Amino acid sequence: MIGRGVALGSIFGIPIRVDYSWAVIAFLMTTSFAVGYGQTYPYLGLAARLSLGLSSCLLLFGSVLAHELSHAVIALRNDVGIRSITLFIFGGAAEMVEEPKAAAAEFRIAIAGPVMSLLIAACFFALYRVALGALPPPFLEVMEVLARMNLLLVAFNVVPGFPLDGGRVLRAALWGIWGKFSAATRVASAVGSFFGATVVLMGFIWIFFLNNLIGGLWFVFIGFFLRRAARGSYEQLVIGQALEGVSAEDLMVRDVPCVPPDMRLSAVLDEVIMPHDVTDVPVVDRGLLVGVLPFEIFERRDRDELERLTASEVMTEEGLNETVAPGTEAIKVLSLLASGDRRILVVADGVLLGVLSRDEVMRRLRLHLDMGAKL
Repeated sequence: MIGRGVALGSIFGIPIRVDYSWAVIAFLMTTSFAVGYGQTYPYLGLAARLSLGLSSCLLLFGSVLAHELSHAVIALRNDVGIRSITLFIFGGAAEMVEEPKAAAAEFRIAIAGPVMSLLIAACFFALYRVALGALPPPFLEVMEVLARMNLLLVAFNVVPGFPLDGGRVLRAALWGIWGKFSAATRVASAVGSFFGATVVLMGFIWIFFLNNLIGGLWFVFIGFFLRRAARGSYEQLVIGQALEGVSAEDLMVRDVPCVPPDMRLSAVLDEVIMPHDVTDVPVVDRGLLVGVLPFEIFERRDRDELERLTASEVMTEEGLNETVAPGTEAIKVLSLLASGDRRILVVADGVLLGVLSRDEVMRRLRLHLDMGAKL
């Protein structure tokens, strides 16, 4: 659901990524913090102002990361998989593989983030109180600013509009009362969409009545983002319900070009990659998938090497980790194919059955939904 980015590593086995859009807000926040510190403490030099601004920015995004990690850890404890955590222009997001199975689990996962942000705010306030008189005033203000920002993060996230944490708490409450996940999601998403529209309206008020263009534009952007996220979340639920019972086996392409281990790379290029317009070629030995030939292997070798080397000598086993069973639910397949250039192999007991790519899966999904609507 979030764009492409840079992998930073992993925490508790959860991949951490930074979306490219994060650079925009990081620059703006660092500059804003630096200007504010310069106005409050005019004796600070430019380097000191920028250092304090950058430190505040990084600490704030560290707080956002801790907020999302709390969601992720509680989700894992409730048997909900987490694909990754991504920091992006409007904060961060822990991407769940699937929705919680019960209202109580949904509540625990949703409330974990605001609780963590409250604890972080309390820690910064405590550090501020302890360090009074011991540290220079600019350092104390950094602590105070971070405490206030974390409280603002709590206040923003507890608004009862999906997909904010407060909206997930609302959905959990309605789910628990009505016993209907779909209806609870529909109401929480509607509230989230309304809240997004309200934020957009506030932005225009700031622009046209308070003469604050920058602040108003931020409200407008955030409001549109929330409306889009709320609608997208409900649409994803509708798609999930429509695809109930559909599996990877129903969506995969069965005729997969593959090669034996002893095939020369030149032959693979001429007879498989070029005619079939594929990038990653599975290597199959006596019916079993043993490796993958990514296109990068061919890009960095000249023709003589391609004539000399065989598939078994250069194949990688990394692609074997990105496989699914034929019975994998279609909604999980879509989630795995979030990046448009990915291809996932469908394997059962080591035997390659088919391949899944986003374009082909979407084409087959449209066909399946159209036919389902006619039945």
